[in-house]
Amino acid sequence: MATITFRTKPEVIYNMDDTIAYTRVRVPVFTRGHCDMAAFRRHDKLGGLANSDLFPNALSRIRRDRVGEYIRLDRELPDGVTADTSGFLTKVSIEV
Repeated sequence: MATITFRTKPEVIYNMDDTIAYTRVRVPVFTRGHCDMAAFRRHDKLGGLANSDLFPNALSRIRRDRVGEYIRLDRELPDGVTADTSGFLTKVSIEV
């Protein structure tokens, strides 16, 4: 399974009365550095694009369709997305 992994600092969003509303993480623009390239080269759909100049466009489509610009950690995560919040940075993995 092809995996996109990144680490980011969680951002706490507050209500007007200074209580915590929710926590979210910003999803970066995916690059080849975020990807398990060996798995992407073996992928049924994206294998032909993995070594081409079209691969960044495929990654931007994955970002747009699967997760969007932010991931809220208080809600149920989208299918294939895991978030490890045990450390200072949140490690997010997306299975494609």
